[in-house]
Amino acid sequence: MISKLTSILLFTVCSLTLHAQNIARVENIKIQSKALDQEREILIYTPLDYDWRIHEYFNVIYVFDAHHRELFDYTTSILSFISENSKNFIVVGITSPYIKETDYSRNNDLLPVLNSEAAQKRYGKYSGNANNFYDYVKDEVIPYVEDNYRTLNSVGIGHSLSASFILSSMVKTPTIFDNYIAISPNFAYDDERVAKEIFQFDYSKFTQPTLVYISHADEGNGYWKEWKPSREKVYSFLQSKDNDNLIFEKGNFEEYNHWNTFPVSLNKALPLYIDKTLPLQENILSQEEYEVTINVSVPNKKDVLYITGNQDQLANWNPKKIKMKKLSDYERTITLKLKSPTQFKLTKGNWDTEAEVEGSFGNIIIKPETQSTFNLKVLSFYD
Repeated sequence: MISKLTSILLFTVCSLTLHAQNIARVENIKIQSKALDQEREILIYTPLDYDWRIHEYFNVIYVFDAHHRELFDYTTSILSFISENSKNFIVVGITSPYIKETDYSRNNDLLPVLNSEAAQKRYGKYSGNANNFYDYVKDEVIPYVEDNYRTLNSVGIGHSLSASFILSSMVKTPTIFDNYIAISPNFAYDDERVAKEIFQFDYSKFTQPTLVYISHADEGNGYWKEWKPSREKVYSFLQSKDNDNLIFEKGNFEEYNHWNTFPVSLNKALPLYIDKTLPLQENILSQEEYEVTINVSVPNKKDVLYITGNQDQLANWNPKKIKMKKLSDYERTITLKLKSPTQFKLTKGNWDTEAEVEGSFGNIIIKPETQSTFNLKVLSFYD
């Protein structure tokens, strides 16, 4: 089912030439947050020709601390190289800027009300609003993205205190993201608060394979010495967990400091997600089946069209098993009961004759629960 590299490259070049092209872009979105009682800004990156690729859905990566634009930009920049241009993603940057008028800082977002005297002295008034920030992310940012973009699975990425925050959010709502990349989190603050949350979490709440990646730099070697024993406890605990759906990986980058460990950590974490975890998650389909009709226009009267895809009802990627019905000279159709999300391709009966379908560069992806009829157009075949 894998097309030849030359065909893929030719298809991509031709598509970029023939279709009105939108470059990969970043939008700045304002959200008037009820949870925070503030106006907030998020960044949303969409890949090349997102607007044209109407028959595709995309996995979403949420990058915290995106007011440091370099964290967001680095993530968007390396994805195509790490995936060898086989996957495209939507990337959402969640910012936590300093607000001068109210003297409100990023730490207010990421730190809960602190219990220990040492933590209160260390962080002072810049703490205590993490629960509201969590509500903002869960109830406002994520729904906005899912309502306005074509989304599939998700990854949350945090660095330092935002890494601690996403792990704490995981404990509260295991499905707030489908995967967690925590780069140099602080497990020591407030009497090892986040570490204790991780110890007490019920990991049976992971209902699908979930990557939990945690890395560290040289924290604890000469500075922030309390960080090292705290994270070693977390590592030891997670490595001991016998849970089929927990995919725990750690990254040791002690030759890097707390700030510049972000790129090297992400370079290791994203391949683990793309190559190891994502294929497992892509095999998970809804229990429910939805009856849909797929109509396809073809370029020639004599075209015989087959459909195949990611489930039994679509022959599990067998390209010569399910033939579509001829509706008219230039129309083919089929009605099936499908699970969601459905991925499929069209061929003349073998992979050498794969169809180039308007609105998609690769697999056609639909959510059959959203509508009952899908109309497609074959532009050409690879043969």
